[in-house]
Amino acid sequence: MSTRPTSSASDGAATEDRRIAALRRAARDKHQQAVQRAEAGIRRLVKEGDEINFRAVARAAGVSLDFLYAHSDLRKRIETLRGQQRADDRPPQQEPSADDSTVIHTLTEALRRERTTHRERVQELEQRLAAAHGEILRLQRQLREQGVAT
Repeated sequence: MSTRPTSSASDGAATEDRRIAALRRAARDKHQQAVQRAEAGIRRLVKEGDEINFRAVARAAGVSLDFLYAHSDLRKRIETLRGQQRADDRPPQQEPSADDSTVIHTLTEALRRERTTHRERVQELEQRLAAAHGEILRLQRQLREQGVAT
C-alpha cells in the first residue's frame, strides 16, 4: 500500500478560498493604487496650471481613460475642474469706458461722412451717365437725319 498522504476535499476548497481572497485583495489594492495615482495626477496638473481633461489625467497618472470614466468620483472631479478652467479662460466682460465711447462716436461720425460723400459721388456719376446717354441719342438722331445707318 501507498504511504502517500491523502487530502480531503475540504482542504482543497480552503486552499482555493485563500487564493481567491488573495486575488481579491490584490485587485482591491491595485484599484486603490490607481485611484491614488489619478488623484496625484490631478493635483500635479492643477499645481502646474496645466489643462485638466481626461486624457491629461490618464497620461499624468498612468491609468486608462476607461478607468477614469468608470470611477464616478474621479469623473465628477475632472469634469468640475475642466469646467472651472473653461470658465477662467473666458475673458471678463468689460463695460465700455468713456474712451471706448469716444472712439465709437468718432468712427460712427467718420462712417456717416463717408456715406454722404459716396452718395453725392454716385448721384453726380448718375447725372453724368444720363447726360452721356442723352448725347448718344442726339448724335444717333443726327446720323439718321443725314442718312447714315447705325
